Amino acid sequence: MADASDAASESLEAKHPIIKNAARKGVGCGIVAVLIVAIVVFVVWSLSPLAPIGLAYSAVGAIPWLIGAGAALLVVRIVTRRK
Repeated sequence: MADASDAASESLEAKHPIIKNAARKGVGCGIVAVLIVAIVVFVVWSLSPLAPIGLAYSAVGAIPWLIGAGAALLVVRIVTRRK
């Protein structure tokens, strides 16, 4: 009985345009949302009186962090890629 329901759900997932690749779409939307929030927080922090330097200097100082985050995301993509 479980095999029949598993086969039915796999068939639905393969055919339905919204459910198809739902996990990949969810991860993609999550990464985009985190990036947008990070950019907004970075700009707000850089323009606040708490920041010791302005937006341009903060952006230049963030370059190594951005390279590291990009490398980490690249590693995650390579590790999670289906073969």
